Amino acid sequence: MRADPMRRRKLMAEIIAAASPASQRELVETLARRGIKVDQSTVSRDLREMGVVRLPDGRYALPQQAVTPVGEGELERGLREYALSAEASGNLVVLRTPPGNAHALAVILDRSRLRQVAGTVAGDDTILVVVREGFAAKALAEELARKAGLR
Repeated sequence: MRADPMRRRKLMAEIIAAASPASQRELVETLARRGIKVDQSTVSRDLREMGVVRLPDGRYALPQQAVTPVGEGELERGLREYALSAEASGNLVVLRTPPGNAHALAVILDRSRLRQVAGTVAGDDTILVVVREGFAAKALAEELARKAGLR
């Protein structure tokens, strides 16, 4: 049976959330087992319109599955483990880490969803934290340094 797009996408979301299929073919076959006849091109279009992403292991994930927010405790642990210094410069906070660790801490910062943080850019041992307008970089640098146990 052909399903209306809303019903089909709802079922696709349920399948992706539960089973994280590794291919569009696998998704087409799973839909067929659940009574929804659909071709690969329709699945491809639906995935794109739903914002479904591919994880590093090749499996599909819903946008909210791909980016899991971290809690205050995980942010603090990450800062204590990786941050060597935190310094404000204009609307940026410059965080230094041991070589090879900037990316890991930047991911934690991005997922922490701190309202002061617009985003991060990570190199090998340095992270630029872009501070949103209306917030003070110096205050954020001090907060991050405190959580890292640097002050």
